[in-house]
Amino acid sequence: MNHSKSEAFISFLDKRTADIQKTVVQLNEDHRSDEANFEKIRANIFQIIKTVFLSYRKTPRSEQELRALTDAKLAMFEETWKTFLSKAREHNDEKRVLQEEVKLEAMKEIRQKFDELWEVPA
Repeated sequence: MNHSKSEAFISFLDKRTADIQKTVVQLNEDHRSDEANFEKIRANIFQIIKTVFLSYRKTPRSEQELRALTDAKLAMFEETWKTFLSKAREHNDEKRVLQEEVKLEAMKEIRQKFDELWEVPA
């Protein structure tokens, strides 16, 4: 397996998490706790994906298998959160709508990097 792609993906997830955590601190210092809470959600998404990805790497897999498993899990998260977003909109739950939108924004960023690293066709 090409560990450089895996390491680059993990490095990306770690860097984005650290950047977001710095933003959370700044928002809290500026007494913008609502925005900080949404950024905490964003950071959690990056950490969840890292945890899932690392769990897949624990078992020896080919690069193709790792890519397929990760791709399927990302798609599952995306579909789940789109469903939650739809339900939140149906119930006019604005806070939940914003939370699900933040999750999907984070996932879009993760998906773009994953596709770029593994050269997934559009």
